Formats: sequence, C-alpha cells, structure tokens
Amino acid sequence: MAHSISPLAPRDRPAGGALARALLALGILFFPLGIALPVMETTRFWVFRDSYSLIGAIDALLQAGEWRLALLVALFSIGAPLAKMGLVTFLHARPAGAKGGWLARWVERLGKWSLTDVLVVALLIVIWSGGAMVTVATQPGLWFFTLSAMCLMLASGLIVRDLGARE
Repeated sequence: MAHSISPLAPRDRPAGGALARALLALGILFFPLGIALPVMETTRFWVFRDSYSLIGAIDALLQAGEWRLALLVALFSIGAPLAKMGLVTFLHARPAGAKGGWLARWVERLGKWSLTDVLVVALLIVIWSGGAMVTVATQPGLWFFTLSAMCLMLASGLIVRDLGARE
C-alpha cells in the first residue's frame, strides 16, 4: 500500500499557518524595540535636542501632571497591543481544528484600535507642548513600532480568517 505525502488540510494545522507564525513572532520582537527606542527627536531653536520614546513620552506626560492622558496613551499604545499579542498567540497555538469563537471576535475588536493612530496623537501632543521653533525627525522606534503593528495586524487577519473558515 503506497502512501502519498500531502500537505496538511487547513483544519490540521495551526490557525494562520507558518506565515501567521512568522508575522506574529516579528510583531512580538519589534514591539519592545518600538516602545523603548526613540520614536522622534525634536530640535528647538536649531540647538536644543530631545529624543522621545513612547515610554519616555508617557513619562513626560506624567511629569507634566497629565496623568489621564498618560494613562490613555499607555492603555491604547502598550496595553491594547499586549492584549492583542496574547490573544493572537493563544489563538494561533490552539490545537489544530479548534475554532475561534468569541476570542477571534475580540481580536478583531482590538484591531480597530490602531496602534499607529494612537502613536501619532501622542507625538502631536509632545510636539505641541514643545513650543515655537520646533522641528521633528523620526527615529528607529517609530519604524519598529509601525512594523510591529503591521505584523500583528497581518498575523491576526490570517489567523481570524482561517478560524472563520473552520466554523
């Protein structure tokens, strides 16, 4: 009796497959770099330079007494992505053939809170508080943060789509 080797059926592999796993791993790897490395550098009067990471911007908001704003930025720029990473990782790691159910719907809901939109708002707040004669340059943290957001968005899309096809 001859056995032929066939690729795994969609129900027999982790949700989203190898591409989703690679994107998820990259998103998780890039995220800490995105929040810890400077996302922008401001120059005032062509001389005074300041670099801001996302964590540094939250700290600056706290130091300025803007704890509500700092909490919102932290919640949506750090908390929501961490929750999404956890849920997407859990959905991907579930046994083959498992369906998404309510967890997949939560991943879709979290995806509506765009990381980059929140980051842009946080950057604008820091820039506006800087005063006149301010120029801004992007730094590596912005690119890592954006790459993390994109990788997680694509991975979650593949995983949720795959789980939806199983139902």
